[in-house]
Amino acid sequence: MDQCCCVECGSTLRPSEAKNSKKRCTRCICQRRVAFLLADEYMSSAFSKMWVRELFKRLGAFLERHQIPVETRARMLSKAALIFQEADRSFRWPGEMNEEWLEAMIEELGRHFASSFLRAFLVEEHLMTHEARDEKALKALQARIERIPQEYRRLMEIFFYERIALRERQIKQNAKRPLAVKTIVSDFEVLSRLVRWLVANLPDLTGWDMVQEEHIHAFLLTLTPKNREPVRKDLHMFFRLARKRRVMTHVPIMDSPAKELPPTVEPLKVEEQKALARLIGESTHTHPEEAFLAVLCFYHGLSSSQICHIKTNNVNVEQGMILVGERPPVYLLAEDFLLLEQFLRKRKELPYAKSRSHLFISNNYKLDDEPLGKEYVCRKVQAFAGHTPKRLRITCFTALSARYGSQYLIEAFGLSLTQASRYGNMQEFLLAVCRREQKYGAKH
Repeated sequence: MDQCCCVECGSTLRPSEAKNSKKRCTRCICQRRVAFLLADEYMSSAFSKMWVRELFKRLGAFLERHQIPVETRARMLSKAALIFQEADRSFRWPGEMNEEWLEAMIEELGRHFASSFLRAFLVEEHLMTHEARDEKALKALQARIERIPQEYRRLMEIFFYERIALRERQIKQNAKRPLAVKTIVSDFEVLSRLVRWLVANLPDLTGWDMVQEEHIHAFLLTLTPKNREPVRKDLHMFFRLARKRRVMTHVPIMDSPAKELPPTVEPLKVEEQKALARLIGESTHTHPEEAFLAVLCFYHGLSSSQICHIKTNNVNVEQGMILVGERPPVYLLAEDFLLLEQFLRKRKELPYAKSRSHLFISNNYKLDDEPLGKEYVCRKVQAFAGHTPKRLRITCFTALSARYGSQYLIEAFGLSLTQASRYGNMQEFLLAVCRREQKYGAKH
């Protein structure tokens, strides 16, 4: 009789494991590997210094405390042992290790090594400093600026440091929405794309001072109509700074009023809206998470980012609302409570449900309690409804604006005046209301 179960845990072996006549499953093999690596006999033979052994043992306890899967622990401890062996040969005590050496060793192990877990452990042991995500992005941006051609680099450095200084001033003055790092990175992407285009198509130019208006217009024509207008505004701001700092003597683009383009994403038709509403009602028990995500986009106008950042303590069942940052709360409908109840039951079955504070989580482990990415919401909603969350949100705002006016979007959903104006004209709405009132008054 063929062996089909693990001799230690009794679980069913995978087809590949049974084919190779293995008696133990991968999990049990990894558990044995972890136990071997953390045994005193192995550590005594692998490390000669006591502080290295204690550090390696604390790494194993750190991974177990954070519930890292045993397969990841086995792979990581095996590779981390190489770093600790090198440290054992190179340093007399841990204070001699520096961040540059540790980063170089981590990079040498390759991208398949679980480096984020090791970095978190080294930060906890005060052997490395914690670097915020924004700081990492700015350092990466500085490295990319160094690769810009010399004739265009100086002005981009000036623009970069000017934007950083503006962000620091706003933070110091407690601005409600300081300039985001991703905005600075986005501006750099625009400028680097322009530089690549100039180098490829106009190699005779020796720098920014030779760039003319016809060159900028030719570059803008390579962009899609949707992106052309924002890029034009960014370039005008960039060249104004260049003239202010006397790097250029002219601004090679005019500051003309922005053109209103037709929408690229159309709202759902009435028949599509009815079909989606029926699908949500029928999927309460079969797909509660996907249906609840679609409800938040379709009925309540939440964006993917807002959904990802909802935490469990933001849900107030007694008052029937969900608190969402930077907008009025979401008031749940009667049908939403049933969906929420079914979704929470499914959420409890996930392995990391108790240690996660966000409402929507996945099976994948995260060392820090960070929200899921927007891609998770987009993938779930697209597979369930056949439409993107953005289109469902646009449908919600368009329908409500047609019925109650764009001012309703500002008060009920926290949209800005500019955003609300995209879904309806307030003057036209008020004129339509006046006509209806006059027509109704004439009849009576």
